[in-house]
Amino acid sequence: MGVIFRKLECSILQSGIHWAWFVSRCSTLKGDFRYTSDTVFDTFPWPQAPTLAEAKKVAAAAVELRAFRRKVMADNNWSLRDLYRTLDVPGLNPLRDLHSELDDAVRAAYGMKAKADVLAFLLELNHLLAAAEKAGTPIVGPGLPPCVKDAADFITTDCVPAPTLE
Repeated sequence: MGVIFRKLECSILQSGIHWAWFVSRCSTLKGDFRYTSDTVFDTFPWPQAPTLAEAKKVAAAAVELRAFRRKVMADNNWSLRDLYRTLDVPGLNPLRDLHSELDDAVRAAYGMKAKADVLAFLLELNHLLAAAEKAGTPIVGPGLPPCVKDAADFITTDCVPAPTLE
């Protein structure tokens, strides 16, 4: 049996919206990006009030993206690095389109306008949520938002399985 994969949380983490936060907040080690929980994950402001339809759209876009990646990688015997190098080639690219669809869905879940500056939006939201938390107001963190009543709709097993140890 595969590992349970929470589609919504991981979908947001795969988006360009989270990537922008990561690049601005991460540390570096010898010039390489370092994802640390205290500087990136713990400070990331999650969508606070997505609708159920918005949450489902985010999850569906990420599942479609992962399915496409698996298929193209298997068909071409490529690594993720090989696949993402195709984004360097100008012109139409289904991978780029799928990432755009995911980003659009994530923006909608945040209530972020299409042309809004991602970092400015997230920083403002971060400050608002920090103030709310300090005042004792509950905020939505990672995981399923309150609009989700049936978690089964948001669980999949399409993640990369952990290697088996022999």
